[in-house]
Amino acid sequence: MSILIVDDSFFNRKLVESLLQKAGYSDILHAESAAEAYSYMESQQIKNNIDIILLDIMMPEVDGIEACAHIKTMPSCADIPIIMVSAMNESQSLGQAFDAGAIDYITKPVNPTVLKARVRSALTLKKEMDRRKAREQDLIEIGAKIQQTLLLGKLPESFPDLEIASFTQASQKVDGDFYDFIWHRDKCLDVFLGDVMGKGVPAALIGAATKANFYRAVTQLLFQHESVQIPKVEQIVQYVHQVMSNELIALEKFVTLCYVRYHSSNQSVDLVDCGHTQTIHYHALTKECSLIKGDNTPLGFLPDENYKQIHFYLDPGDILFLYSDGFTEACQPDGTFFGENRLVSCIRKHCNKDPESIVKHIQDEIFKFAQTDRLGDDLTCVVLKRKQEKLSCAIHTIMKPDDINILREHNNSCKSIQIKSALLELQNVRKFVTSYCQSIDLGMDAKTFIWQLETAMIELISNVIKYAYLNDNHHDIVICADSDVNKVRLIVHHWGKPFPDPPIDPKPPENDYPEGGYGLFIIDNYIDQCEYLQKDGVNSIVLIKDKNRIL
Repeated sequence: MSILIVDDSFFNRKLVESLLQKAGYSDILHAESAAEAYSYMESQQIKNNIDIILLDIMMPEVDGIEACAHIKTMPSCADIPIIMVSAMNESQSLGQAFDAGAIDYITKPVNPTVLKARVRSALTLKKEMDRRKAREQDLIEIGAKIQQTLLLGKLPESFPDLEIASFTQASQKVDGDFYDFIWHRDKCLDVFLGDVMGKGVPAALIGAATKANFYRAVTQLLFQHESVQIPKVEQIVQYVHQVMSNELIALEKFVTLCYVRYHSSNQSVDLVDCGHTQTIHYHALTKECSLIKGDNTPLGFLPDENYKQIHFYLDPGDILFLYSDGFTEACQPDGTFFGENRLVSCIRKHCNKDPESIVKHIQDEIFKFAQTDRLGDDLTCVVLKRKQEKLSCAIHTIMKPDDINILREHNNSCKSIQIKSALLELQNVRKFVTSYCQSIDLGMDAKTFIWQLETAMIELISNVIKYAYLNDNHHDIVICADSDVNKVRLIVHHWGKPFPDPPIDPKPPENDYPEGGYGLFIIDNYIDQCEYLQKDGVNSIVLIKDKNRIL
């Protein structure tokens, strides 16, 4: 236990020291200026042993008020009680001293009884603060153990067609971030990542309970339906919400969550978003990112919420980035957030790397942006990346119409056709689609599948002729057909006017028989995925249809 006396007067320091020694205090330090006091505060051997500071108000260069304010900004010294030593006529200065962080004062000439009482009171306060800090540290350690053992799931060693990485870096606080994985043999992989509102051990315990309820939900739903069929993602989330919503509302807590299921059979994804940060989907085909945001509220937010899933596909090289708000809310000293745009830019910048490397680069950029590696919130994420596969059609390489011959020479499995921008060519388009589909194994209702694909292609080619080439029939259109085990791809290349961005959810026109208007609606309903690519003057439109699903 040490008491630091800060006073520019040697006589005053010795007087106070003698009074303290008579009161039974022996470990006493001296500083004749604020600068010397700061040196004690910065000394690793001394600063943790100082229990109280007696600080004179009137000192040259840096007075006691300024010194008090500065010491309170030093993280390791902020809890040290400071008693100001003042003259009788310095009442105004005392008010400023209390504003700066002082807890008490004594006046000159120093009364031994008053000094003893004030020091004893301050030391009692310091002991209570030290005990509080020790308890808080114990809670942090308990919370850290909860996070490591109950909140963070084990990464799958492998899963067909996917590269996977998970990452968490705890802040100095106990948090409610959690994630885990559920394997359904090699058929499906479920990934859920959530964040409990609030901090501390209560948030961590709620996170652990939520995670456990998802495992219970899968088991109970299988048992209730007496079926080996895996319950849908939206059913699992709905079950957990029903089990926990009343308790969460009673606790005035809620849980944001993203639940994702990847189907290895057709590389599709089911996703339920419960008010969580927007999942980032990097599209390898277009080299752009889309932000996936559902309409559902967090778990425990509305008792009668009806959760619905979103369905989409992962193409080779595509990335799904699930994350907590610690990524976007990392901030610079001036309060500027890292934000979604910077996060998206990082993913695009490092998209060709494996998931672990992607996370490492993002982490480095966040620390560089925040100018510290001690963030105020946890960083938690799961990254899924579909492995690259060799496509039988080089859809990115066409630069001019003549390149179709190069494709034919180097890739016999790529079927292609070159037509002119005339409506008379639509019959040739229909024959090409039919011929190609009949040459491959569709594995289901081939007649309906081909009809839907033909209809979507006729609508698309008609729009290219009408809008991209303005009904001028002297231009070229190249169509390539490609397929793998699960999908058929039709790629349309044209050199006309690019299409505007299509609406997210096309609707049929309100009039019964308008001129056109049904094209986008038909494509959206008959095709599983439609993507646009512009490169070096070439406009490419990719239609992807799942062999295992008739829409």
